[in-house]
Amino acid sequence: MEIKKVDLRGLEPGGPGWDEARDAVTASMVAYGCVVVQHGGLDMDIRQALFGRAMPELFAFPVETKRRNVYNDVQYGGYIGQLPGLAGYESMSIKNVPDAGSINDFAGLFWPQGNPTFCETSAGFATEAIKLEQTVTRMVLEGLGVGSKRALDSHHDQLRYTLRMAHYGTSPEDDATRVSMPEHRDYVMTSMVVQNQVEGLEVRLNDDGSWYAVPPEPDTCAILAGGLLQVVTNGRVRACLHRVKTPSNRDRFSALVGCMPIQGSTVRAMGELVDEDHPLMYHPCDPYEYVRFQFSEEGRRSKDALKAFCGVAKHEHVEA
Repeated sequence: MEIKKVDLRGLEPGGPGWDEARDAVTASMVAYGCVVVQHGGLDMDIRQALFGRAMPELFAFPVETKRRNVYNDVQYGGYIGQLPGLAGYESMSIKNVPDAGSINDFAGLFWPQGNPTFCETSAGFATEAIKLEQTVTRMVLEGLGVGSKRALDSHHDQLRYTLRMAHYGTSPEDDATRVSMPEHRDYVMTSMVVQNQVEGLEVRLNDDGSWYAVPPEPDTCAILAGGLLQVVTNGRVRACLHRVKTPSNRDRFSALVGCMPIQGSTVRAMGELVDEDHPLMYHPCDPYEYVRFQFSEEGRRSKDALKAFCGVAKHEHVEA
């Protein structure tokens, strides 16, 4: 079994092919919490600029320099590396992309004299990735029955985006089954994963334990649902369980664009997705309190941190 690619190249809302692509995107997200799409915005030029130059230069810095990348609003918000069991993994993130000030501030941590090429590459990549994420999310919400343009615009207006650049180093062990990142579900609204040449991303297809390796094809990327999208869709789209298995003899670079609501906002199920056949599953929640809970001792012990944090108990009678 595999996840079929959906071709979004050249599509416009309401134009030829939009409805068919929207239905295919929605079906994949409902079934797997993930969709693989083809899109012309993230072409070979921008990928080569990011993966071929910007990221290798960035990860060549010493660990002490990389640790300057710090964000305290969420767990693991900045530099991640040198973790037990994840010896070959490092990543860094730029918050509030494609804002030029945020990207310049990040670049200044590594290049005090500035690095216009790195900044232009990061901004260009993030801009195209965000357009694609918004298209996919719009398709999913429309496909589920959200017809209000105001509701769709309000959803996107409250989101802020982060570009996380990741490097998986080679392993001295010749083990093709090495799990570089254990299975997990992201807490964000969505995560877009763009792989470069080397495979690694795998998503859980069914409860029977089967996994699908997403090919690192140059014209595709994968959009994964996070826990907050599960709240927004009232459980219609479940957060995607995924992991990374990297070949031991090849370096792997990937770029992730994730989105979180702004500080102080509340995440709730869209009203059009709550009815008699789909009773409310989650109470409105503070997304940053949820992140803190997920990484707390209680959250880690829970089999379902989202349900434990804001799930509606069966005996409750709640109106949307």
